[in-house]
Amino acid sequence: MVAIVKFILVVLGCHIPEIQKDRVKTAIKFAQNIDTPIWFLSGGVKDGLMKEEAVQMQECISDTNIILDTKSRNTAENFVNLKKWIDANNTNYQIVITTSEFHKERAELIFKGIFGSINAIWNLAPLACSYCWNDEKIHIKNVASDLQKALLLMV
Repeated sequence: MVAIVKFILVVLGCHIPEIQKDRVKTAIKFAQNIDTPIWFLSGGVKDGLMKEEAVQMQECISDTNIILDTKSRNTAENFVNLKKWIDANNTNYQIVITTSEFHKERAELIFKGIFGSINAIWNLAPLACSYCWNDEKIHIKNVASDLQKALLLMV
């Protein structure tokens, strides 16, 4: 008997609309080959946005099996809230994370800090802005601090 793999498609929000749209488009393309995924859209209100990033992403996805994380303010909180949801729902799924290529290194460090040895599939969107890669060089220095603050939310 062949085991059926269930997927949680995690899409990390971004305050830059073009980058966020690219991530959603990349996730939708990946989902075309998956039977009944659970979508976990993660991102709150940042930088003067009128609507949570997760809600903005939901408007682009024609599926009803969507979990919205509208509270996260950064990548570490994205993954803490994902872990809390998985633990609360006793969910055993393959995690697929869609983010941007420039964001993967930092996101993966944070993911491992929260999920330990659990592996994820990384589905990477190619679009980057003029300062995205340089901005990541600054943010990656804060991984330990971001993790420490986010792990306090696990309680």
